[in-house]
Amino acid sequence: MAKRLRAGDVIPEFRFDTPYHPQQSFYELLEEDKPVFLVFLRNFGHPLTRNYIMEYIKSAGSLRSARLVCVVQTRPQTISRAIPEGAMPYELMCDAEGVLYRFFAVPSEKSRMKCFSLKAMKIINEAKKQGFRPQAGEAWQLPLTLLVGPAGRVLLAHYGATLTDLPEDCAAMEELAADLLPTLPAEWLAAAPAAPVADSFSAAFGAAAAAPAEPAPAAPEEPAPAAPQADDGSFETGFDTPLEAFAAPAPQQPEDGPQDLGALLEGFEAPAAPAAPAAPAVQPEAPKAPAVDFAALGFGAGN
Repeated sequence: MAKRLRAGDVIPEFRFDTPYHPQQSFYELLEEDKPVFLVFLRNFGHPLTRNYIMEYIKSAGSLRSARLVCVVQTRPQTISRAIPEGAMPYELMCDAEGVLYRFFAVPSEKSRMKCFSLKAMKIINEAKKQGFRPQAGEAWQLPLTLLVGPAGRVLLAHYGATLTDLPEDCAAMEELAADLLPTLPAEWLAAAPAAPVADSFSAAFGAAAAAPAEPAPAAPEEPAPAAPQADDGSFETGFDTPLEAFAAPAPQQPEDGPQDLGALLEGFEAPAAPAAPAAPAVQPEAPKAPAVDFAALGFGAGN
């Protein structure tokens, strides 16, 4: 049964497709020594998704305390045809059918006043100038930001109240993770044996819904601690504010024009590990990621 995730919940094991490798194990993804941010976006050709994909590419080197996986409602072959493997500095999880979105109860909203923010308006309006045409009566998919630890333990779950209520870049994720991780119960971050891998989303989630509670320590009714509370309460109220909270729209600030994803990827270099005090051996220069024609995907491309 679909439900909203909370800190302390355990996500059951499942397999997922990347643009380049089918049927990857979710629990194997979590086996490394850093937790994973799962950021749920729209399809890969949507202007809002495009905006955050580019922001996360530009700032990927800032994320050190955790790793990043973006979940998109796009078929793997749509992305693999346009973006070569290895060009992205983080992984993509493809869920074109929206199975994860439904299982985690990620909501949609039809009221623009309730789900739009000033930033969302700017992104959509700029995309319209470039040819984007939203469908009439379209429900706007809201974002979900998860931080997940070993064996599927949810360390943080934030359901966006607006279309842009999610971390604006990897620096924001790093700040959030660095503040949160030291405050969590030790058992939440301890490695645990993975459950048997199911053959499909439906099998994994169907079994999870029917099975009794897992033997792992259960989260209290009021998880301790919950999402981090910044001194200014910024995370408590979300990453941004719906338009309905404003009496009138604030004046828009000038911003740079649209950026090309291919140019960003072409100049991207993966963040290097912290340098040792002395490094006598010179490492060969890594080849630059190939240029990517993001426009080849087209606005709205997804299935």
